[in-house]
Amino acid sequence: MIMAAGFSCTPSRKMAGIPAADRALADSVLAFGLDHEAVYSLLDTLKPISSLKLLWYPIAKDSTMAEGDVQVVKDLAVLDKIDQYQRLCRSLSRGDWQFVLIPFNMTSKQQRSMEIYVVRKARFAAVLREHAAFFGQWGFTAASDPAVVLTAIEFERQPDRYRAYGYLFGYPPYAVDFFVESTLKTEADPAKKLVPRDFFQVPVFAGKSGYFTYAMPKGHQPGAQDSTLYNKAVQTLERYKNMRPQYISKGGFRATALWMDWNGSKPRK
Repeated sequence: MIMAAGFSCTPSRKMAGIPAADRALADSVLAFGLDHEAVYSLLDTLKPISSLKLLWYPIAKDSTMAEGDVQVVKDLAVLDKIDQYQRLCRSLSRGDWQFVLIPFNMTSKQQRSMEIYVVRKARFAAVLREHAAFFGQWGFTAASDPAVVLTAIEFERQPDRYRAYGYLFGYPPYAVDFFVESTLKTEADPAKKLVPRDFFQVPVFAGKSGYFTYAMPKGHQPGAQDSTLYNKAVQTLERYKNMRPQYISKGGFRATALWMDWNGSKPRK
């Protein structure tokens, strides 16, 4: 599926289905994703889902509001901004990619955060199939809509939420087990001491550490599963690094064009 650098595609075809008013926003969102861990969902299948953009808006209840209060959002104009991101998610979704905007459960004062995720639908379905005994408790199957799954998971209690996100973010099962079990131990510890751990780092364009990262037991030696993930990621990253300069122009980084060319256009002769 991964193609060599050097692509050609007319601007209208590259941006097909994306309203003109949203094209700069599409480039901004995808540029951040490509330069960070979402590259492994946008240009590869290593991560079934990846975060693309975190949003904060004053749309949550504050301390003066009651449950069932109909006057929650004080500035309805803010919903127009959210609507643009919802529209962008719809226009970017195509083929094996689904873009979704999920509200977070936790709020701060009147602020609610939301996250835009990109989903590789075939890999997402494969994870639900592989871990059917876990995801099945909500009635989720490989045919479930990712937006429904992610919304339900976000509002679950922490251990199940962590396990679900761990699988869906592409972390090895042993790392997911360790993180969930460590969380339970910390919660049971009156001193709330963090269980000792090391970290496995997969590089991205933005840096070699701190992005596609997962915890492992202290002193644990990475195994074949970790090495395979790392090596596949590095191959994709190197191809992306080689291709990226061709999409830098006076107008900035044409990230949408790169993503679409990588995943479907014919090579330039």
